[in-house]
Amino acid sequence: MSEATATLHETVTLSQAKQLIRCLAQEQSVLLLSPPGVGKSDVVRQAALEAKLPCKSLLGTQIAPEDVSGVPRIVGERSVFCPPRVLLPENAAPFCLFLDELPACTPDVQKAFYSLLLERRLGEYPLPAGTWVVAAGNRAEDRALVRTISSALINRVLILHIRIDVAEWITWARANSVRADVIAFIEGKNEALLRPVPREAAPFSTPRAWASLSRALDLAELGGILTPALRRALAMGRVSSEDANAFAGK
Repeated sequence: MSEATATLHETVTLSQAKQLIRCLAQEQSVLLLSPPGVGKSDVVRQAALEAKLPCKSLLGTQIAPEDVSGVPRIVGERSVFCPPRVLLPENAAPFCLFLDELPACTPDVQKAFYSLLLERRLGEYPLPAGTWVVAAGNRAEDRALVRTISSALINRVLILHIRIDVAEWITWARANSVRADVIAFIEGKNEALLRPVPREAAPFSTPRAWASLSRALDLAELGGILTPALRRALAMGRVSSEDANAFAGK
């Protein structure tokens, strides 16, 4: 194994990440990194909900630099940039600003975030006191839509690498009506909860995929159409083939 591929990171679980967000995000910008489907977005929204903060999201793949810095207008003989309302609400109350898929932003958008991430400022306008700034995204090795994150951006955020904790997920699954057969399968085969991203575009097992499969099975059962063959087809369409075969029976 090469030195590059052998790089290891200190990791935290989702519940630890949520605790850190609640403690730090009002002063330090936090970036959660993990494979797809782990639950980064959900944990940010849960943390904001528990803190009674509205959560406003920007999706990195769908924004332009002016969506961050705002557009200029002429005031007297000067141009003044008007920040977008989602980033600077008129009532000046604190909120959670969630920058989803930040590593997918173009370099120009990354640059537009510099003062926001470090100084909590959009041009001459500060964010409301107590506002959280939390970002999330995938890693280059996840074969997702990820660009190179500039060193200047990395130096402006606290990076938390997220790991999956099976016991945490099972507790979450039971509280969120995930099917008993799905939970039992993961309890007996922990490694099936999260599989590596495949080289080819194909379904693969993640916590999100298992929760989605559970819901699909519930809907098919509610519709009176769930058969062993459909159970296997649904599993093959949502999780890794090895897990689908083991879950539904070959």
